[in-house]
Amino acid sequence: MSSENEYKKLLVIGTLIGLLGSLAIIVGMILDIVGGAIAVHGLAILTLVFGIFITCLITFLGALTPYGLNINDERPSLFALLLFIFAPTVIFTSFNTPLYFLLDYGNAVLGSGSITANFYIVFIGVALLLIAFLFQAWIFLWKNRMSSTGGLNLGGTSDIGFVKILRIITSFITILAATGIILGMILPASGTAVAGLLMYEDGTQLDLAALTFIVILAGIVITAVIMLLGNFGIKRFPNSELPVLALLSLAIILPGYEPQTVTDTFWSSPVRALLSFGNSIFGDLEIWGWILIVGLLVLVLAFFLGILSFFLGKTATYISRPAREARSGGTGRLEARRKKGKFPKGPPSASGGSPPAALSRPPSGTQPTVTSAPPSPPSFMPSAPTKGSTAAPSGDSPTCPFCGKGLRFIDEYSRWYCDTCSQYV
Repeated sequence: MSSENEYKKLLVIGTLIGLLGSLAIIVGMILDIVGGAIAVHGLAILTLVFGIFITCLITFLGALTPYGLNINDERPSLFALLLFIFAPTVIFTSFNTPLYFLLDYGNAVLGSGSITANFYIVFIGVALLLIAFLFQAWIFLWKNRMSSTGGLNLGGTSDIGFVKILRIITSFITILAATGIILGMILPASGTAVAGLLMYEDGTQLDLAALTFIVILAGIVITAVIMLLGNFGIKRFPNSELPVLALLSLAIILPGYEPQTVTDTFWSSPVRALLSFGNSIFGDLEIWGWILIVGLLVLVLAFFLGILSFFLGKTATYISRPAREARSGGTGRLEARRKKGKFPKGPPSASGGSPPAALSRPPSGTQPTVTSAPPSPPSFMPSAPTKGSTAAPSGDSPTCPFCGKGLRFIDEYSRWYCDTCSQYV
């Protein structure tokens, strides 16, 4: 997922989904405000959603056509969606945002039993805005902005094996942890509960805030799967851990879902709130309750492993260990070969000597291969052929690979010798 065209396709899809979602919320909220179901201060949220609609519309039109105004920047729509999800409307007492204002309103409608068509229109729009947010976040975090090659170089570029292993472990345990939390929220966590947190524990109605958090967890699972495939070498998938880290922060650091059975007087992150829920039913935990708590703890661990791989991928380098010969001064293996008689121990002997019967002079014209050089002969070595050495014929004599001069064959050692370089080759 590295070409600009693929990012533009994601931008078109994401802004189209955001456009439809914001339009649905606008229509549904206007109908409810006219009917008196939403208080007047809901107009502020309606205005925010209208801004999202305008931003997504302009970006969609600019990304859709290659002619006229051409837009390839997801940041305006991403920023608008971030305001919808995280802009505080109430900080003290229970933390609230435009998203959770609508979710609380939806839970109240479900509790009253007076569900209208407007309710479905609004919350189909909320679901579409969440999906649009995931698309814009993926584009921004995978696009690698502001580096020397056109991106912020936000991780995922290192080929170090250790960093890749960290990314694979992070994505794998993120998938397991997020899936476990989803199951722990859907199924009863305690022996006295008749339903999971998704339907409250008494099973009376659906909790839209729990459903929203499950959608975010599902987005984390999808992102971690893409990261896992990318680190296994599938080229069409990015291997950056940054999208996983950003979405994990929704569950660990930033405000969000809080179980209806847990009341906090101040802001609390979803993981903190769910752990408080687990603590309140600790003596009555069933298997799915344990899976929920373990999944929360593993999710925190995955977040820290992702941070580690992110910074190591940008700063760590790998230097291979020196060879054994280099660590021992480069003489150990050579000395062992000398003891076995593989290399001659000195320069060509002036006294000569017959080579072993099994050794014969190599055919003339063949080029010798370079091997480890034995000690150089002293400087008084004569350059002319002496007894025990044979000069190669002038027409097809092999040449030294270092200086290009002719070589002479030493019968005593059955080796070629270069008088210019003063070494065997």
